Amino acid sequence: MGQSLKKKYQIVVDQNMPGVEELFDDFAEIVRQDGRLIDNDILRNTDALLCRSITQVNQSLLKNTKVKFVGTATIGIDHLDVNWLESQNISWSNAAGCNASAVAQYVLSAMAYWCKVRSRQIKNLRVGIVGAGNVGSELARCLEKLGIKYLLCDPPLQSQGDQRPMVSMQAIYDCDVISLHVPMIKGGNYTTKYLVGKTELQKLRNGQLLINASRGAVVENQALNVYLSESNNADIVLDVFENEPNISTKLVDKCLLATPHIAGHTLEGKLRGTWMIYQAFCQYFELELNKKENDLYPQKNEIILKNILEEDLLAIYDIRSNAEVLRLNNEESIAVKFDRLRKNATQLASGKIRRDYSGWTYIGKHALPF
Repeated sequence: MGQSLKKKYQIVVDQNMPGVEELFDDFAEIVRQDGRLIDNDILRNTDALLCRSITQVNQSLLKNTKVKFVGTATIGIDHLDVNWLESQNISWSNAAGCNASAVAQYVLSAMAYWCKVRSRQIKNLRVGIVGAGNVGSELARCLEKLGIKYLLCDPPLQSQGDQRPMVSMQAIYDCDVISLHVPMIKGGNYTTKYLVGKTELQKLRNGQLLINASRGAVVENQALNVYLSESNNADIVLDVFENEPNISTKLVDKCLLATPHIAGHTLEGKLRGTWMIYQAFCQYFELELNKKENDLYPQKNEIILKNILEEDLLAIYDIRSNAEVLRLNNEESIAVKFDRLRKNATQLASGKIRRDYSGWTYIGKHALPF
């Protein structure tokens, strides 16, 4: 039997994390805050911090606070100083895999749009997936269901004995589409910072598509800006940038599509992240789980499909709804616009909420095979 739920904890939560009140309100006082404005003073008398990737969690943020638990509702942990947290006996947890389905959906939508623009057929493409973790594996599963050929490249997993067929990066550059799904690793044998830099960009060719939905610095942005000024280049789709939210507007304008770090922003992806942190919180503080994940999700969206794959993928999620607004010229600074659009990314232009494929009900005889 765990501790009594009458005990109240003080938690500070990123304002863009959904489902927190539904899960934590029984035993916690919740303070919502802009993730970029969470500071040491706010955390002084706090038991736990629930954040996202925009909050840098380190000694400067947490020194002389009461914080015992940090939960980030994201896959990546490069914004956490894990070594310092562990040296201070501060428990931490992330939500690995929470939005893998959403990112796979984003990539498929980008591919569908590219095929329409370049008069290609998605079924005839060969996709190179760099990074075979949760997201890369989910993308591979979706491609397999659709009958689309793909190759996997993940040297770290291969060195650990992963038995799936793997290829070299050179083989990846021969694919029609290259999709990047690696964590940010700085240094060592498997560094991913500038995995695609000036030299690698020159290996790309006209008629290819490069998608980066991992971390901004996996692709060297300055070199990419120069590359896209040249002729006969590949098409580029970026969801992540260096120096977010102060990103390069020139780079945004040169990409086929550019979105404000929202590839993983489906309703399910965000709520699942909160649910995973709730589980870790309860385990650390020895509380009983008295909620159910499925109770967080509303009724599914309904849709009629046309049985034209490119059209159907875009009907579920039209990536342009998140890309076109980032290009609009107005008086907002790019940083303010980036954060505003990211906050509201699950609300699509169609009026529907962006959902995982599992969040849709198909009306009629046609359905996607996921």
